[in-house]
Amino acid sequence: MKKRSQSFDKVAQIYDKARPTYPEQLIEDIIHLAELKNSASILDIGTGTGQGTIPFAQKGYAIHCLEPGPNLIAIAKQNMSSYPTVTFETVTFEDWKLQPQYFDLAISAQAFHWVDREIGYPKVAQTLKENGHIAFFWNFSPLADTPAFQSLNEAFKKYAPQMVYNPPSIDSLIQKRENWINNSLCFKKLLVKQYPWSINYDSQQYLNLLKTRTVYQDFNEDKKNNISNIVEQILNNHGGFINRPYLSILLFAQKK
Repeated sequence: MKKRSQSFDKVAQIYDKARPTYPEQLIEDIIHLAELKNSASILDIGTGTGQGTIPFAQKGYAIHCLEPGPNLIAIAKQNMSSYPTVTFETVTFEDWKLQPQYFDLAISAQAFHWVDREIGYPKVAQTLKENGHIAFFWNFSPLADTPAFQSLNEAFKKYAPQMVYNPPSIDSLIQKRENWINNSLCFKKLLVKQYPWSINYDSQQYLNLLKTRTVYQDFNEDKKNNISNIVEQILNNHGGFINRPYLSILLFAQKK
């Protein structure tokens, strides 16, 4: 996985608290589409602290989790300590020792774009049983045109331009991921599903979310304190909360 992904390991505890989970319907759709039996085995690529893993662990599936960040995987182990069918390996997917035709389903939450595509897609296909499936999913953040977000962006433009939120086109991000799967020639019956939802954050919760961004981690303490004051003041001026929209995207396909 690329170096930038490793920056999350430095803020693993905040990452665990701040990063969003995934809609229940998305999880249910994966289980239904993959026709998972209770005895199914799942490979989880880029587990992080388990936001995308826990819903499957709660249903009793046997899951093998791959995560290169030692701090992230330590928290994931704590989060899933009551699920004995979940196992862990501190390794990148690229370096993981392939278990051929072993898993019914491979999942990856907010992570597979970090994997070397030339290695990743063929290797996933090889580790799946005949007619096995991949379910890769991400949370994207549409641009929110609300007074609170407008005020934050104006303040960041002035005091911390690196923090200005100007996301790329979500359609282009989805298309890019579709192309990666199709161009790999390893999968068929690609299905894309979208799940719009949102989270209400108070100032500390939203600041914790910002702290997981790579650009924030590069700031000195004065700059970080300045950002904290900006967020707290602006959210206080807008009722103490900010509503951030999310669009969860599921890419689901079957091994050829």
